[in-house]
Parts: sequence; structure tokens; C-alpha cells
Amino acid sequence: MGGLVQLGNVPEWIQGAAEAGALYLAVRGRRQAQAVDWARQLKELSGLSEEELRRLVEDNPVIAEIVGRAWEAAAETASDDKRRLLAKVAAAAIRGDATAQVDELQTLLRTVIELDPHHVTLLVAIGQIPGANVDQLTARWPSSPDLLFPALSALQRAGLVSQAYQLIGGPQENRHLTSYGRRFLDFLLIDAGGWPPTDR
Repeated sequence: MGGLVQLGNVPEWIQGAAEAGALYLAVRGRRQAQAVDWARQLKELSGLSEEELRRLVEDNPVIAEIVGRAWEAAAETASDDKRRLLAKVAAAAIRGDATAQVDELQTLLRTVIELDPHHVTLLVAIGQIPGANVDQLTARWPSSPDLLFPALSALQRAGLVSQAYQLIGGPQENRHLTSYGRRFLDFLLIDAGGWPPTDR
């Protein structure tokens, strides 16, 4: 049998694996903290005790699906605002809101998961300026101007915004909320007092 391996002789790949393991644990710890924070928000928004929430999720597979998908997305995002939106959708499923049926909630959840907070900021601006042109949107855009068009594309892919062309006064692209875009804002934002959410 050979002697013990000295620390200085540990192969590089083992040292690299230890560093990667430490990074993994840090990421996992951050995600767990975000998931716990989200669960508190859900409890607050639902108005139910932990035991009532647990029983409701165990007894209803559709609610369990919505809550589970929202929880996973909440654990992965560093955005408090996005976690709040995810909790609002899950709380609506738990409360059984008559105005928010299961199909609608699943669609809303999918949309919230796809979008980042800056997308929602842009969506709110489009809702406030019907027929907004690129110059108007650029003035309200919180990020670099070259990221505006990718954000508009994300909103269009999600079915929240439509594009129209205006020829009067020169060719111009205008953006409008779709009917789903208006419902999305009404459900997730208007009753929360605006964007970012202020009902904390």
C-alpha cells in the first residue's frame, strides 16, 4: 500500500470538484431561502394556516400542480417581485377565485414563469400608453436600449402585446395590449396597486 496523499499532491480535478461542490451548496442554499420566502408569501396571500394549505394541496391534484410549478419557479428567481406574482397565482388557485378558473391560472402561471420583471415594467408602460411607439417605450425602458426589442419580442411571444403599423406622419410601429395582456395586468397588477407590487 502506498502512503497517504499529501494535500499539495491532490490532483487538480479533485480540487476543482471541491470548489464546484461548494458553489453548488451556495446556490442550493440560496434557492432554499427563496422557496421558504415564497411559502411565507403564499400563506399570507391565501389567508390559510400551514395545515390548511398542506391539506388542500394533498387533496387537490390541480392545485398541487399549480402550487408546485410556482414554488419551483420561485426558488429559481432572485426577484422578490416575480416571487410575489407567482404567489398571487397560486393563492388564487387555493382560494378558488370564481374569476380565475384553472385553465386561466395555468396560463397566467406559465406567462409569469416566462417573464422577468423588466418585461412586466415594459408591459405596464404599454398599458399606460395605448399605441405606444418605440421612442415612447424607450423613454420608459429601465434597461439598455438595445434590450428593448428582445423584451418586446418576449411580450409578443407570450401573447400579451400586438404590433401595428401606422403610416400617418411617417411609418411607425406601435404596440398595444392584447385582450390577454389586459387580463394579465388586471389580475396580477391592478389589484396589487401597480408595478412593482405594493401590497406588502
